[in-house]
Amino acid sequence: MRIALVVLMVAGLFPLVLALVAHRRTSLFHALVWTLIAWVSWGLTLAFADPADSDFAPARYWALCLTGCAGIAVLGARRPQVFAWNFVVLGLLAVMIWPLVETLVIGTPPVAGLRIAFLAGTVAVAALNYLPTRFGPAALVLLVACAGELVLLVAPTSLPRIGDATIFDALLAIVPWLGWGCLRTQPAEGSDFDRLWLRFRDSWGFMWSQRVREQFNHAAQNAGWAVRLSWRGLVEEKQTPTALPADQEKLVELLWATLQRFVETEEG
Repeated sequence: MRIALVVLMVAGLFPLVLALVAHRRTSLFHALVWTLIAWVSWGLTLAFADPADSDFAPARYWALCLTGCAGIAVLGARRPQVFAWNFVVLGLLAVMIWPLVETLVIGTPPVAGLRIAFLAGTVAVAALNYLPTRFGPAALVLLVACAGELVLLVAPTSLPRIGDATIFDALLAIVPWLGWGCLRTQPAEGSDFDRLWLRFRDSWGFMWSQRVREQFNHAAQNAGWAVRLSWRGLVEEKQTPTALPADQEKLVELLWATLQRFVETEEG
């Protein structure tokens, strides 16, 4: 089972690297670097951790911390603060791994309730941000997998094993491919506006998408356009007496202007 997991973890680098290349000119690049680091950490954990060890697993704790940091990195993925946000994420990582340092150096209890709750909350933010997007199934599997990994921190022998691994290790290993599959199901039909919006929504998640929706709708209202950007795309306000722009490309231009702190214009 361990060999199969390691193969899946190595294979999972493929969709992650594809995402990294696709977003190399966007503000999401730094968050994807954090994601790649977290994934490598998980791979090393599953490859070399002792499955018979009933004690606290520092490598698993470290990998969970990096997973949470990758999700928090997305929350700062907007220019011009995107680079500086890395220092915020590093500070968060330092706070989360401090109990690990204490455990390794002076032997303090590593699984205090407040510490685990803080780690769990950080990881939950990472997954929940993508739950209402096209990546929802992958986010849900990640949330369940990380919940199981957190249980293993508190009670390493409490979960049933499949050979030398748990079902949660297996769920974690398929997350990148599940996300890739969710992306491939994106419908080709729809307007240029909706395709651009959905691509942004699914990539940046709930928090930034809500902010962009508010900005776009406010700008459209000020321009007197009878449209509203909903979670699923552009909606015409039929009961509103104001007019739509004669050239529908103006709506796309307005959306690009709203997204200028996230992506390059030519990336669309």
